[in-house]
Amino acid sequence: MKIACLHAAESNIALFQQSLQQLAAPGVTLAHQVEAQLLADAEQAAAMTPEIIGMTQRVIAELCQQADAVIISCTTLGGAAAESHRFSKPVLRLDATLVDQAFSGSHHILVLCTAPTTLAPTRALFLQRQSASRQVTVACVPDAWAQFKAGNLAAYHRCIAGHASDYLAQHRDCDCLVLAQSSMSDAVGYINTRVKILTGPTASLQAAIALNSSGQQG
Repeated sequence: MKIACLHAAESNIALFQQSLQQLAAPGVTLAHQVEAQLLADAEQAAAMTPEIIGMTQRVIAELCQQADAVIISCTTLGGAAAESHRFSKPVLRLDATLVDQAFSGSHHILVLCTAPTTLAPTRALFLQRQSASRQVTVACVPDAWAQFKAGNLAAYHRCIAGHASDYLAQHRDCDCLVLAQSSMSDAVGYINTRVKILTGPTASLQAAIALNSSGQQG
């Protein structure tokens, strides 16, 4: 199985390769395409404009010709895949796969993101599934994105971990922490908790591989 990954940051490539290695999925290979300008345009416009959506959809369509499935690792760009019928292969939004895993057995979910353009689409996805028995808090970690943009990844991850740890200390009933953006994954190493932590690369790869497995069984 070949999975194509659409990234907005080159640093996400290593995260996905590392996650695939940890999953030990024989026969699965990854292809990566980085479209940093699409995210930059969305940040400048403070939204995914119709033009940016159209450009993203064209990139996705091209990737569908090269792989068995496509993962959009950038949560800001993920909304371009909302109309799945446009594409010839399965297209997975990283944040949507996180939603599915977070709501499997968890009741108090903290969802963190760092890019301001990610907050609204991430909140919309998670709140759709909120219910009386499942509480969801979606927040953007203050000051973290500036550290990422400056290339200060260790400070970025510590900032995320500090925010998460403060919340978990104040909300002892929280049983799931979601790091909604791929770039946040390495913050796990800075967080000392028994709470279940979900990261995008692992969740989305698991979902893509499961799609392929179900197709083979069918």
